[in-house]
Amino acid sequence: MKINIILITYNQAQYIRQVLESILMQKTSCEVEIIVADDCSTDNTLDIIKEYDMKSTFTFTYLEKEHNVGYNKNYQQAFAACTGDYVAIMEGDDYWVKENHLQNHVDHLEQHPNASMSYNRHIRLFEDQDREEIFDWATDKDYEFITTEQLALGNKIGNLSCCVFRGNHIQNLDSKLFDVEIADWMLGMYMGQFGPLLYLKDVTSAYRIHDDGQWSKMTEREQFLRVIELINEYDKYFDYKYTSDFTKHKKRLEIVLYGDKSLRGQIKSITPEFIRKIYRRI
Repeated sequence: MKINIILITYNQAQYIRQVLESILMQKTSCEVEIIVADDCSTDNTLDIIKEYDMKSTFTFTYLEKEHNVGYNKNYQQAFAACTGDYVAIMEGDDYWVKENHLQNHVDHLEQHPNASMSYNRHIRLFEDQDREEIFDWATDKDYEFITTEQLALGNKIGNLSCCVFRGNHIQNLDSKLFDVEIADWMLGMYMGQFGPLLYLKDVTSAYRIHDDGQWSKMTEREQFLRVIELINEYDKYFDYKYTSDFTKHKKRLEIVLYGDKSLRGQIKSITPEFIRKIYRRI
């Protein structure tokens, strides 16, 4: 059994050693191939990766580029290079915190052949605020099934470095996916067309949130407005199959953005508690 690890990097030399060490510490029964999708970094990110390549038993495959291709195209090329039974993702400023990260995903996916992919709870590291958080777990089981309908109501994944996909779905990705912003939310909803997603209780990865991040550098208002734009794009992609759920999600965001008479005066900040209050109302 083979697993591809897509390593997505761009100018992340300050983080890449921790990233690589978390990959190389993995204990798994699978053959491992690391697909290095560096988008023409101008720092020494690629040199550091090659340094670790020299002392690893894992296979490294490098995707050559003549120029920067951008987020979507970089992912598209990386996915196209995958030949494994499973495909894991590691973005260049995240890392895995347990040596069984990969094997935990593979074991669960082997036990649940109807599942299209899996993703795990993770540590959200707010670097610039010196704090971290982990989402609560509400069930007695060590996993739960998530559907596309549930994801249309709101992104329950939150990070690509906590995801493992079945290789056959990756090898047959719809090329039109890359006409929209893919990221974790869209990929999760797309995978849900082939079977439920497995959400794993075990916290085995860390998602680094900092001011240089593509998403985290946006203000809360900008993030909410962008999500509304994405909802419209995604709804169209899925041929309006999930319009009802998307509309509920969009309405919640609009309440936060533009206010509601019964909520005015309460919107001092967009906290998780406030969002949960909104979600209960709709």
